[in-house]
Amino acid sequence: MHKNLKLLFLLTIVSPFSLSGLANEEIEEEIVVVASRTPTLASEVIGSVTSISQADIELQMIDGLEQLVRFIPGVSSQKESQYGRALTEDVQIRGIQGGGIFLIDGVRISDSYVGYGRDTVDTDLLKKVEILKGPSSVEYGSDGLAGTVAYFTKDPSDLAEPGERYLSVSTAYDGANNQEKINLLVAYSGDSNEGLIQLVDRKLEEIEIHDGFSMGANPLEAEQQSLIAKFISKPNENLKISLVADIQEWEGKWEINSEQGFVYFPSPRSISSSAGDDEGTRERFTVRLDTAKGNAFYDQANISIYSQETEQSQITVQNQVSFYNGMQAAPTPSMRIRDFDFNQSIDGFVFEAFKTNGMHQMVYGLDFNDTDTERPRMLTEINLITNIPTNTVDGETYPNKTFPDSETKRKALFFNDRISISSNQILNLGFRYDEYELNPKPDALLENANILNYQVNNIKDDAFSLKLGYLYDFNDQLTGYAQYAEGFKAPNYENSNIVFTNYLLYYTVVPNPNLDSETSKSYEIGLRGNKDDLSWEMALYRNKVDGFIRYEVIGFSQTGLGIYQYNNVDNVEINGFELDLQKRVSDNFSLNLALSSSSGDEIKSNGEVVSLAEVDPKEMVLGLNWNSTNEVFGLKTMFSLVERSDDDFEPVCLNNSCDPRVAISGYGLIDLFAFYRPNENLNFGLAIENLTDKKYHRWASVSRLPANDDELDLYGQSGRSISASFKYTF
Repeated sequence: MHKNLKLLFLLTIVSPFSLSGLANEEIEEEIVVVASRTPTLASEVIGSVTSISQADIELQMIDGLEQLVRFIPGVSSQKESQYGRALTEDVQIRGIQGGGIFLIDGVRISDSYVGYGRDTVDTDLLKKVEILKGPSSVEYGSDGLAGTVAYFTKDPSDLAEPGERYLSVSTAYDGANNQEKINLLVAYSGDSNEGLIQLVDRKLEEIEIHDGFSMGANPLEAEQQSLIAKFISKPNENLKISLVADIQEWEGKWEINSEQGFVYFPSPRSISSSAGDDEGTRERFTVRLDTAKGNAFYDQANISIYSQETEQSQITVQNQVSFYNGMQAAPTPSMRIRDFDFNQSIDGFVFEAFKTNGMHQMVYGLDFNDTDTERPRMLTEINLITNIPTNTVDGETYPNKTFPDSETKRKALFFNDRISISSNQILNLGFRYDEYELNPKPDALLENANILNYQVNNIKDDAFSLKLGYLYDFNDQLTGYAQYAEGFKAPNYENSNIVFTNYLLYYTVVPNPNLDSETSKSYEIGLRGNKDDLSWEMALYRNKVDGFIRYEVIGFSQTGLGIYQYNNVDNVEINGFELDLQKRVSDNFSLNLALSSSSGDEIKSNGEVVSLAEVDPKEMVLGLNWNSTNEVFGLKTMFSLVERSDDDFEPVCLNNSCDPRVAISGYGLIDLFAFYRPNENLNFGLAIENLTDKKYHRWASVSRLPANDDELDLYGQSGRSISASFKYTF
């Protein structure tokens, strides 16, 4: 695949496209889709949505999920250290971890288990990102406890007017990870056909940790290639056919220095070196038909058929000496080779119809998808004296699977109606009915982990989600809204059917056929104002989540094994306030201010109430923007202030012991972004991030860790870094 992408890159560079510039006119007011599936003016959206434009992505040189959400109070990313690799795992929205749905062009993105985490979407391919804050199951189904992150890729018509062609080449360098990137984009827009090809090739290293931390990041040499191709045909004025191929592949070679040293348990060994090789691919193919030939049932409609596949491999090779015969005997040189994979495919079908009838603006449809997931694991230890391998290591027999291959079926019917009660009042009513089915497929590899022969189970569940909103325009300058929304998250393949026993480590994991879906209810009121050069929006919300699924000890077996299981154990209440303000001071200068303040309580099954550790500290972001009169120069300065974490949270309990939770100090950051555009064809960008070289942790990354975690420094953020970009449009 790597060679094929490189070949396509070269072929596209020499293709005979004529010269053209960006021709589309800017839309005066932003259109938002994610909030109700209906394209809606941002000023008329009921609820909270944050948009990141293509201009923002290019100016801030955004690469990946962490950079995407860093200036959005109330949304934060989680940096993880897994098997010595650093990755961005997920986002938390308004204090709820793992409660967001990820979409690309309206369809679900495959899960990520190892490798680069959720950074499987190349931000260079995007024209826009919309983040819906608040439950989103009415729109998109399971996992929508807290919101949705919706990625939108570029279309040919975004770049060129009918009959015109577009070609651009850009390069960029990111000082935080020594990333070198080249981006080629070509597009054509005709009267009846449109096409687009974009290729991105990048090489990168580990993200440097501030040199004030005692540990350094594990060295990485990685590369990633991305390709998106779109072809759109319009055989007549009422029909549009879209074909999309979205292909990414990546490989990273790690030197896992953090694993070097002596390990006492479960078997004593001294690791002299550890090297990792991560590979992954994500492929999406979509066919979509849009019709504007209305009838009694719809004015417009579309059908999407898509297939998406993610394959990830994580290989680790450790050189060591093992004390097979006890610490008194001479050690034996040995090697461990670990290969843990994660593969998932999604096939889906979406039908969506729009109908306007009098004061009703309706969207309804069907959403079906079928997901296959597998997680094979292999570990071999080789005695380097005898060259005899063994697949029984640390009490486990390999190859194995800790949950069975699983097929997940989702079927849903959705409906949303925006009712214009009067010229200044809108009532929104939406609902969705979901059926969820999980079918495990046990095999011999599962039996190697399931030595006590626990029964894995089929799971069937359904959910009815409701959203009710009301918007009132007090006048041309002030709008208020109120909304009630529900969300749910069905138990997945791991929660329900993880099964594992290790006598050496004295524990066993039991599947749970009785897990209920996690459910959320959100109450939100908001005000928006717009007068002259000032616009603002504020929101007050309360989120209640019932039945959090947690991994916990439920007892001990007769042989002394600790019994672990996923259960619905806790309920949570989160209250918060958010403010977003934009002010144009002059023709050249403007500012924007965003802040978030929230608190949460965890209500345990025994009635005890404790503070919820996962809620982010108070945060304020102030942006100062200056553009020259001729728009040749521009400068954006971002000031971020984050309050210190509370120090009264419950301790972290791991491996039968409890330790005080980590705490972080408050911090302030300054980031600078500048552009120089001498003409319509050239654009230069410069970024200086963490200008004052602040040493800090983000709370979302460390909130679940004990203060004495040996690898706490690996979660640290970068120091000062400089990035630059260049773009030429032919």
